[in-house]
Amino acid sequence: MKFMRMSGLVLVAVSLLVYTLPVAASESAKREDGLHAQTWFKNLSFLNLRDDLADKKLANFIAKNFDVLQINIYGNKEVADMNGSVIDERKYSEKVLIQFTPNTLFYGENGREIFRIPGYLQPKFYRGTFEYVLDRGPQRKILFPHWSRDKQRAVPAGGGS
Repeated sequence: MKFMRMSGLVLVAVSLLVYTLPVAASESAKREDGLHAQTWFKNLSFLNLRDDLADKKLANFIAKNFDVLQINIYGNKEVADMNGSVIDERKYSEKVLIQFTPNTLFYGENGREIFRIPGYLQPKFYRGTFEYVLDRGPQRKILFPHWSRDKQRAVPAGGGS
């Protein structure tokens, strides 16, 4: 498992989804549902085509700052969890108390979960949660709504960048 290190912090986002696209070196691979998929196909998508087109910046931001791993909550592939236990995807999902998809879990450098996003969020809010984790909000014990409010107050009246 590869981790992104930034300022001594390991950031890993695990997205638990029903379907996964394989990470393969070949140009074409079969998905678990039997469909062929190209390795260059977009795999960070909630299949809202308008959002996908508008949020290429979001996908680039996430890919630059996080390692995102997809896990099929009904799958049987082996997962080595943060404690080193090897269990299948289904048991891992149960262990981390996931009962529906999508869910995104963030793990810190100590291997402990530091934040989770249950369910679907609109892209701008979804990005905000990744920025919150990147800013170490959970580790600084700042609740997400307070962090978000303070961030909005810091933006100049003209919108800023």
